[in-house]
Amino acid sequence: MKNNFFYYMPTKIVYGVNELHNINKFINGRKTLLLTSPFFIKSGLITKLKTISCDIVEVISEVKSHPEFKDLKDIYNKVVGIDFELIVAIGGGSTLDTAKFISVQNEKKEYKFVEDIAKNKTPKQNYKIIPIIAIPTTAGTGSEVTPWASIWDSDEKKKYSLSLPGLFSECVIYDPILTLSVPQNITIQTGLDALSHALESIWNKNANPITINYAIQSIKIIIDNIVKLSYNLSNLEYRDNMMKACMYAGLAFSNTQTAMAHGISYYITINKQVPHGIACSFTLPMLIDSIIGKYTYIDKALIDSMGELSSKKIRDILEELDISINFHDYGISEKELRKIILSLANEQRIMNSIVTVNDVFENNIEINYRKIKRT
Repeated sequence: MKNNFFYYMPTKIVYGVNELHNINKFINGRKTLLLTSPFFIKSGLITKLKTISCDIVEVISEVKSHPEFKDLKDIYNKVVGIDFELIVAIGGGSTLDTAKFISVQNEKKEYKFVEDIAKNKTPKQNYKIIPIIAIPTTAGTGSEVTPWASIWDSDEKKKYSLSLPGLFSECVIYDPILTLSVPQNITIQTGLDALSHALESIWNKNANPITINYAIQSIKIIIDNIVKLSYNLSNLEYRDNMMKACMYAGLAFSNTQTAMAHGISYYITINKQVPHGIACSFTLPMLIDSIIGKYTYIDKALIDSMGELSSKKIRDILEELDISINFHDYGISEKELRKIILSLANEQRIMNSIVTVNDVFENNIEINYRKIKRT
């Protein structure tokens, strides 16, 4: 880890039970586009928000899970005709990422301009960004405190990232009450996504003392709460703890990005339809085992966060949550695993990682098949 470092977080963070009731002071009279998913229309939350603020000029509720470019195109072309100065995004990571995409505009407000930026087909210039107030309703995505958005393309079998320095939310409101309605499977998946964010920000070339401290706090909380919450979804204390853990993980990886676990996960999610939180976390024990003993500061961070220099606690959590750590249980053959490994060569997440592909797959680590040899 480098001695010289910087940390940047321009987002105002508001945290607390029922803090959503105070949203009007953050809207501050601006004409507001409210972006959400159909669930929150049915729940009555959007009606409630409209009674709190008279500045909401339009509600868009067509956000889909894991948004693709074709979904974003429909929403983008719908909102460009609306006169608004602010986006309030309430929902999970898909809603927050959609908000970031539609917040980017060139002079002509062209959807294709933003798609081309995301696909690196045009320079990242000559655009403006509409400010965003992010209100996460799941504890895991971290998108509310990062400057990028994930966009999926099922036709290309690829995940893209819209990344611009101005995409940090202006403000994020964390209200743990909003997570009480999240079902068990999503609660587990998003919690494990946060765990991956935190751990990957530690064995990361971009890590610094600030990000590592945030990561340690996140991991401690998740280890203590995720299994208990999975059995008691209505417990607000556990919900509160997991939302704090998500926040800390976001504050960590917002300045480091993710690393190998996420790099491996994208293929598995888009080709095997494995939920993202599972795809990016079932490899964590393998990655921990491959890094132990190589870097003193990483060993210390793992001990500080897990109480021991071992992957045992993570393995136990995954087992308790009935999540396999074996590739073949996700429909991945040895041949396909080799294909995934080869595809990682130019993956940005792998370039962030101190853990190398060789460390994981070629150093006497059994991974469901015979040991993978150098190809």
